[in-house]
Amino acid sequence: MESNNIVDDEYFKSYFNLNVHELMLKDKPRTLAYKNAIELNSIDFKDKVVIDVGSGTGILSMFAAKAGAKRVYAIEGSLMAGYCSQLVEHNKLDSIIKVVHKRMEDIKDEIEDEKVDIIISEWMGFYLFHESMLNSVLYARDRYLKDNGIMFPSRADIFLAPVNMNKLMDKKVNFWNDVYGFDFSILSEPALQELPAPYVEYLEKDQLVLKENKILSVNFNTITCEELEDIIINKIDFKFPENIKPKTIHGFGIWFICYFDGSKGTVELSTAPGDPETHWKQTTILLPSGIDLEGGETMTCRLQMTQDSMNKRIYDLNLEFPDDDEEQEMDDDDEEHEESCDCLKCKIIREHSK
Repeated sequence: MESNNIVDDEYFKSYFNLNVHELMLKDKPRTLAYKNAIELNSIDFKDKVVIDVGSGTGILSMFAAKAGAKRVYAIEGSLMAGYCSQLVEHNKLDSIIKVVHKRMEDIKDEIEDEKVDIIISEWMGFYLFHESMLNSVLYARDRYLKDNGIMFPSRADIFLAPVNMNKLMDKKVNFWNDVYGFDFSILSEPALQELPAPYVEYLEKDQLVLKENKILSVNFNTITCEELEDIIINKIDFKFPENIKPKTIHGFGIWFICYFDGSKGTVELSTAPGDPETHWKQTTILLPSGIDLEGGETMTCRLQMTQDSMNKRIYDLNLEFPDDDEEQEMDDDDEEHEESCDCLKCKIIREHSK
């Protein structure tokens, strides 16, 4: 417990930094998705009571107040709460917005309403779950939200796709093959191992080797904190068409789309490759080495996202390629493969197990 408290202290300290909030506010797809969703569904906010979990500068609270909310509780655990209070007062919204400088889980009697109508929060992290702030939002939901209350965002989908990272490999790995005429290639493997894991950067649409696979749908009205501890997604299948040109995959990209469901309509916030860039970028799980693909093969993988035992704010991402025995349990496939088999699945398993 003490370790988690230390982690939380560091987490909240990191958000007392104007550069962080500048980055998020300048993320127009992110901020405008909230603004548009609240304005489109202003009928849901009119004369309602709202909790904003992790309010930061208070921008979402201000959107809610402008949409007609009767009362907004802006809950902020970091020292940004001081700036938030000043900004609320400066914008003459202090009669509606009450700023509370506490962590959500530490709230006692600061929220005067027994139940609230809406919970808004920008809690999402890389690959959706990084930072585990959703736990605090679910705590607020279970403690304060009315039975028919609204969650903004309301739900999300997570996507996975095999990706080609040739530019990254040329820049950070293949560079070592020829250094001013000398062969430094023995450093290529260590260079690959030193890349951040997972790797967070923008993916171009044409880096997707195959169409993405929707691997998980999450309803924020019903999901529990216990379900977030260990998320396992089995039997993720990718089929390579017969006529596909030879391509190399270097890893698997992950991203999410959030949905704001209101009485007047739904607004989407997409972090997909090809859509307007957000500060979440995309997250790539890199393979130990590139795998050359040929058409006509099917690849099955399993993704496990587990909250780290020492730091609940981060997840350990584990992408596996089931062997025959494991895959048989999933689809009763009893086909045996020779040790020298050169099918796609066997190539990936050999590389991934090095």
